[in-house]
Amino acid sequence: MPSSAKSAGGYKLRTLQMKLMQLRGPEKPSPSYEQYSTPPDLAATILFDAFQAGDVAGKLIADLGCGTGVFAIGAAMLGAAEVFAFDIDHAVLEVAEKNKIALLDKRGADRVRFEQRDILDVHGKFDTVFQNPPFGAQSRNADVPFLVKAIEIGNVIYTIHQISTMDFVTSKVRELGCEIVYAKRFKYRMPWMFNFHTKAHRDFELILYKLKLIR
Repeated sequence: MPSSAKSAGGYKLRTLQMKLMQLRGPEKPSPSYEQYSTPPDLAATILFDAFQAGDVAGKLIADLGCGTGVFAIGAAMLGAAEVFAFDIDHAVLEVAEKNKIALLDKRGADRVRFEQRDILDVHGKFDTVFQNPPFGAQSRNADVPFLVKAIEIGNVIYTIHQISTMDFVTSKVRELGCEIVYAKRFKYRMPWMFNFHTKAHRDFELILYKLKLIR
């Protein structure tokens, strides 16, 4: 049976995608923070696969650089025990809170906590970490602190990076005591968002890594 026909937490993949499409994005996205929202269909696919692998339902989840909450809210929909979502930008967290209230019932909303915090100041231990860190378009290697922090706090990590950094990410992951469970390539079309953009869109080749701590 194809994965799109399987049920995850009462949701089919297409249903989850449609739910997440209702989320509002950043009202005034910041270029310095590279606030490019994870497309709802991609986020839903990542979350759905993670659910099928046993990495969401009943788990303690962290969402690093959560933006307006697509991974955090989606994880709550799929039965996460508790979700802590962190972002440095207060403005996007205000939108995330509105999204949480709009899409989740009270029980689900109570399981999601949005906190304004630099990811370097995030501590604790989580079953699963989701993140779509900055690509480094504005600040070179901006994704590296996210990768290091995710491995520090998570047992299983789902993280997205540009394909051009594949060799570095692979080496860094091994250095930090993780194994790559899988690496899936996909394309992301970034729409025009800022005045310095010169084209209607820009295409990126990205890789989703699933990482797991080596016991």
